[in-house]
Amino acid sequence: MRSSELILGTAALAMGLSACGGDDGGGGSEPVADMGAVAESFTCNTATRRAESDQPAPAGGYACAGEPAFVTLTTARGRTYDIFAYEASHPLASADDAFPCAHFQPEDGSTLVGVMQAPDVDAQACSQAGVRPWHSVKWDTAKASCEAIGWRLCTKDELLRSCQGPDSTAYAFGRQFEGGKCNFREAYTGPNAEDPSEAPAGQYAECTAGEGVFDANGNLWEWSSERDANDNRARYYHGAGWKTIAQRHQDEAQVCDVESRLPGLSAASFASEYVGFRCCRDGE
Repeated sequence: MRSSELILGTAALAMGLSACGGDDGGGGSEPVADMGAVAESFTCNTATRRAESDQPAPAGGYACAGEPAFVTLTTARGRTYDIFAYEASHPLASADDAFPCAHFQPEDGSTLVGVMQAPDVDAQACSQAGVRPWHSVKWDTAKASCEAIGWRLCTKDELLRSCQGPDSTAYAFGRQFEGGKCNFREAYTGPNAEDPSEAPAGQYAECTAGEGVFDANGNLWEWSSERDANDNRARYYHGAGWKTIAQRHQDEAQVCDVESRLPGLSAASFASEYVGFRCCRDGE
C-alpha cells in the first residue's frame, strides 16, 4: 500500500445517508439500523447533560456500518501506520449534530452549565465525511471507542505527522498561515445557526497536507495517547481547533504542533465542545 493511500470504507461511502448508515449504491453492505429514526427517539436531559432515549440501546452499543475511511502514512523512520481520514464521529452523527442534543439549549433561555455529551452507551468510532465530528468526549471514552473497532488513540507524533505532511510544514496547508483554509477562530457557522461551531468532517477541502487526512489542523483539537512521566493521569490534546481559547488567537497559535496539557486532577472529567479525537493503528 502506498504511503498516503486513502481507503474509503462503507461509512465514508454513506455520505448523504444517516450517519454510519449502509451503502445503497452496490457496495455490498446493509445499514445496521435507521440511525436517523434512532436519533429522533432522544430527549435532552439537562441534569445529566446527556441525550436519553426511550428505546433500548442496541446490544453491544452503537456501531458503524462499515470500515472507517483511513489513510496509511509513513514516518520519517519508515514506520507505517493507519490513521482516520476524518476526525472521529459518533454512529448517531449527522451533518447538523455530532450526536443527539449536541447543540441543545434550554428553551427558557437559561444557560446550560457544562456541555451536552453523547448518550451514555458504548459506541464505536466512525470516520466519515460530511457529518459532525464527535466533540465533548472524555479521554477514556475516546480511547474505548477506538478500541471497540480494534484501533487505538493516535500518539502525539502520529497526529503531528498527519498534520504537517511529508514536508513538515507548520500548518496542514503549508508554511504560512492562510485564513479560510481550515476552521480556525470561529470561522464556521452552520446553516440556520447563529453561533460558530465545529464543521462537518471534510468541509474544508484545503485543510489537508495533501495525503488524504482532513482537519488535522483546526476544527477540533484531538486527544492523543501522550503521557506525562511526572503525572500519569495527565492528558494532552493537539492541533488547534475552531474555538479561540485563552490567548491562542494569533496565527502562530494555530500550528500543527500546538498542544494543551490537562493535569491529572481535571483530565478524567474533562469534556469540551472544541476537543475530539481520531484513531490510529499500526501498519502491516
